[in-house]
Amino acid sequence: MNGNIAQVTPPGGTGPWRRLYDEIGKLLFENGLEPTPQNFDVCHRYLTANDGELNSQVERAIKAGGLTAVSVASIIAQRSVELSADDLSVMASGAQNQLDKIMTIVLRSGEDVRSYGNALQENHEALQNPETTVTTVADLVALTRTMIEKSREVEEKLRSSADEITSLRDNLAEARKKAETDPLTGLPNRGSLDKRLVDAIEKARANHTPLSVGIVDIDKFKTINDTHGHLVGDEVIKFVASLLHKKDSERLFVARFGGEEFVMLFENEDPVAAAAELNEIRERLHKLELKNTTTGSKLGRLSFSAGIADLTGREGSSQILKAADTALYRAKNDGRNRVYIADPNE
Repeated sequence: MNGNIAQVTPPGGTGPWRRLYDEIGKLLFENGLEPTPQNFDVCHRYLTANDGELNSQVERAIKAGGLTAVSVASIIAQRSVELSADDLSVMASGAQNQLDKIMTIVLRSGEDVRSYGNALQENHEALQNPETTVTTVADLVALTRTMIEKSREVEEKLRSSADEITSLRDNLAEARKKAETDPLTGLPNRGSLDKRLVDAIEKARANHTPLSVGIVDIDKFKTINDTHGHLVGDEVIKFVASLLHKKDSERLFVARFGGEEFVMLFENEDPVAAAAELNEIRERLHKLELKNTTTGSKLGRLSFSAGIADLTGREGSSQILKAADTALYRAKNDGRNRVYIADPNE
């Protein structure tokens, strides 16, 4: 071919990629797993040995009786840092499927018990006949032995299913926590904030109580990063987060909004009271002389600016956040290190 254009020939039907594809399909089929993206990904990572810990978890599940929708979901929950709502829905569906299997096991067990009872009833008259008693007893002993084995099998399956569901429940709880938490500060993240703010607005309107929202931004944060490095910048973010969160954490909701910004929800407080609280934290921070404990270099004094808005004249979360952000922008333009309340028209 001419120039930089080359003809691409599709891989042959027996190439490595095809063998891997077949192996993944075989693993899914043998374990009764649907070819969902989550199941396919776990099997792919297992067969390509890209994740040692995941491989160990898969092998333990196989030894315990095989991969199931629940065991795969449990592995995903343990190996994922952030999960989408769709991922969590798939896991919940896996738990429901396992519950359905348990119900099937219980129903089959009940059918076995009824069959055993019917067999005893049918052989009742034969037991009264001396000529057929020996043969009948032998048949019933064999039937009883089979029933005992089935009971043990059912008991083991139920125990295994219960253990899988317990593990999945714990992993789902941990996954949800990770999905809603900022990994740097440990504060709720933007997704968690969005849900909490909607709930807080609905509650405030239903109870006719005030609600104020503050956006906090660390002043001159780029200079801190450029001068001392991003690792020190991360420590500064964590330090400011701890100050904001310590202020009556049971009553106030604090989330990391992104970068060096935080959002605070002041439920049952008007903007004036919320501004007073934020000013108290701001003044406490600005009095501190901070230094890099690793190098000993001084960071100087930190400060933040903030904007506060409430529900008055605003429809929902986007409008109240926009008003608070506009007030924050004014605070920055007027010299930083101050807290402004949004004007009614902002």
